Amino acid sequence: MADARSRATVDWRSTWKDNRRSLLEASMAATPAQRLAWLEEALQLAYRSGALPDRSSTAAARRASDRLAE
Repeated sequence: MADARSRATVDWRSTWKDNRRSLLEASMAATPAQRLAWLEEALQLAYRSGALPDRSSTAAARRASDRLAE
């Protein structure tokens, strides 16, 4: 969580362009390890929600299509 000092300096931007720039700046400030951790969490959420097919079913489908192509 943000501490009191950083909460006091929050810049409440009012346009979509400013919001997009703020998001980009925050993303670029993250370390590679933080970005990777975020990506792993996002993938887990996508798999659990069904937004992405289960990895095992995807691998099985790929093997089956490879066999058909032979």
